[in-house]
Amino acid sequence: MKKILSILLMGVLAIGLTGCNLFEEKDAKEQTLICTTTESDEDMDIEQVITMTYRKDKLTQMKMEVNTKLNNSDVKENWEEFKKSMAENNQEYEKNGISLKAVIDDQNYEYDTILDIDVENVSKEDLKEQGFEGLKDDNSTLEETKTLAEKDGATCVVK
Repeated sequence: MKKILSILLMGVLAIGLTGCNLFEEKDAKEQTLICTTTESDEDMDIEQVITMTYRKDKLTQMKMEVNTKLNNSDVKENWEEFKKSMAENNQEYEKNGISLKAVIDDQNYEYDTILDIDVENVSKEDLKEQGFEGLKDDNSTLEETKTLAEKDGATCVVK
């Protein structure tokens, strides 16, 4: 009887430990929210894509890409001035957990700005410096963020 009780206890303990690990993995599942907005006029096309990674329904990573393409020949004539203005307003930046860079295609008149934030590791000071004060303390869930973005006109998908 003692041996059966011991085996039963070991079995319950093993199931309990295994179950806990399974629940932790399930809770830690990552989901990615991708929201896209576009604007077009006769001078340029602008596409903004924000990719947000959530773990345990908490934002852990955010990447924002703003892709601008000039269409109008008059605007293209001022390409160098446009690039200069964009560079002044979007100075390249790299610190622990946050980076901002530009990718420029002179041949196709495209200027892409890419902001990448590791929300878990970036400091609040660096976020504030880049205009994202409060991002680290934002407790919005993936669904809340998706609903708000779609209300503002974005098209969003969850992966």
